[in-house]
Amino acid sequence: STWEKVLSHCGRSLDGPILDHKWCKDNAITTGSGYLKMWLASLFKYPEQPLPYLAFYGPQDSGKSTFHEAVCQLLLDGGYMDGALALQSDANFNGELQGSILCTLEEVDLRDKKIYQKVKDWVTSNQISIHAKGQTPYKAPNYTHWIQCVNDRDFIPKFPGDTRICVMYVDALPDSDKIPKRQLWQMLQKEAPDFLAALLSMEIP
Repeated sequence: STWEKVLSHCGRSLDGPILDHKWCKDNAITTGSGYLKMWLASLFKYPEQPLPYLAFYGPQDSGKSTFHEAVCQLLLDGGYMDGALALQSDANFNGELQGSILCTLEEVDLRDKKIYQKVKDWVTSNQISIHAKGQTPYKAPNYTHWIQCVNDRDFIPKFPGDTRICVMYVDALPDSDKIPKRQLWQMLQKEAPDFLAALLSMEIP
């Protein structure tokens, strides 16, 4: 399917490492595409459960943003948000995160240690402190899951030994494999109900 092709392209750099990864072996995940599909299945079936922070990097127009754009626009009816303002707010305002299950970041440099601490907390914590401007902060269930897309790998908040962040390189597509955006969206939209049904039928390890 077209969805499988998108997942295969975006997750290809995981194909090798996954073969040697014990958890993936134990759960019959053999490709990067399979890992991303499992990630999405968990997002939809168990939004209250944390998931690794996905970071895609690669050249301009390599298709790395297609993964989250398609999910937000074709599979979700709300519940997604650009998370850049919340992460970069010096005053820690983040009211837009209330009710969001998928937060995306495009070309945002997250090397700052204060920002990284927010990422660490929001990726793993069961609760999140919501602070809308002009209101008193309050605790709420943390449903956020994070996807970052950048051209520069150095923008990704990767620190030695950190298992919260899954980094993938997305290579440029050869001209023969490129599909015009409008045509690609039509194909993905047509297949979206079947793909979502497949996600919801998956068993989550």
